[in-house]
Amino acid sequence: MQSTPIQPATPSIVGSESLRVGLVHDYLTQFGGAERVLVALTELFPEAPIFCSISDPSSLPEISSTWDVRESALARLPGASTYHRAMIPIYPAIFRRFEADLRGLDIVIVDSSAWAHHVPVSPTTGLLCYCHSPARFLYGDRDYLEPAAMPPGVRHVMNAVFGGLRRADRRAAERVDRFIANSRNVAARIERTYRRHATVIYPPVDIPPLQSDVQPEEWYLVVSRLVPHKRIDLAVRACSRYGIPLKVVGSGRSERELRAMAGPTVELLGRLPDDEVADLMTHCKGFMLPGSEDFGISAVEAQAAGRPVIAFGAGGALESVIPGETGVFFSERTAESLMSAIRAFETISWNPVRARANAERFSKARFQREIMEEVRAVLLQKQILKESA
Repeated sequence: MQSTPIQPATPSIVGSESLRVGLVHDYLTQFGGAERVLVALTELFPEAPIFCSISDPSSLPEISSTWDVRESALARLPGASTYHRAMIPIYPAIFRRFEADLRGLDIVIVDSSAWAHHVPVSPTTGLLCYCHSPARFLYGDRDYLEPAAMPPGVRHVMNAVFGGLRRADRRAAERVDRFIANSRNVAARIERTYRRHATVIYPPVDIPPLQSDVQPEEWYLVVSRLVPHKRIDLAVRACSRYGIPLKVVGSGRSERELRAMAGPTVELLGRLPDDEVADLMTHCKGFMLPGSEDFGISAVEAQAAGRPVIAFGAGGALESVIPGETGVFFSERTAESLMSAIRAFETISWNPVRARANAERFSKARFQREIMEEVRAVLLQKQILKESA
């Protein structure tokens, strides 16, 4: 772990020339919605170090080369990047070991869907948590722990220790000064799990100029990490069975299984640069979001490109997609239900301007402004700022 002194981060909106900020992230081993939030936070606090359990620079965009990433001791263990999910029982201790590194900070901003909020801070340091979800694997969603993700026998052992991990997780949540949820869906989950109120701040979405002269082509698009809980298998199975053209962008541990089930009308393109993904979104007929997402940034990005969405009717999609105006929902996690939604989708004349207008509610500028309001609230709460600042 690096020992470089923490330099002040001084966004003018805070009104403090000596504000010291630290960012904490679960693990930097993939690039998804949580990492897009982290990018937006680093733009607000470019000098802030990023503390995480482990990192894999090859999985992150080029911008990460400028980040001051400080890994935990876990990163030095053989096989940590491959079997980090199998090490779940030690994560609370891993993040507690950052205590000395966080001393002297004014505020620590946690971006987490698992363990990052377990970091200990002093009573004079603010702790703000942007929560994508309380840890799904602790509170009901075991897809994260499927056998392929860990050595044999580990899953059984982990089930036995979940009770203790949940108690530790709730104690850590009590130490957070303010929670932010990435959707109303997640805010309700935080209330149920931690008995804590959370302010809703939707994740940041880049809103490029709308290319209104581009005509959609005859294929659908999925952009996602290829992991079981995203349910990309539903889209691949439905489109293969019914001969629907589909392009799938992304990589992950389910990729081999998805390639095996893909029919001739389904293309798996792997991970692509952002500019190529943006071009695909502009040209697709519609975007598919087959899983229940905490929020679902990619569905908003598709709407920003003027394209409607076919989504499973649960989770964050209920907040980002307007049925009949910017997309349609399907109600059952089956290929048949998804196919029924595709048929309904193809009977509607979609207005790209309406989809774009809906997406503008989720801009990065809006996200950063609302984040700074929460930062200020924590600083006032800790009396780091005075009311007149």
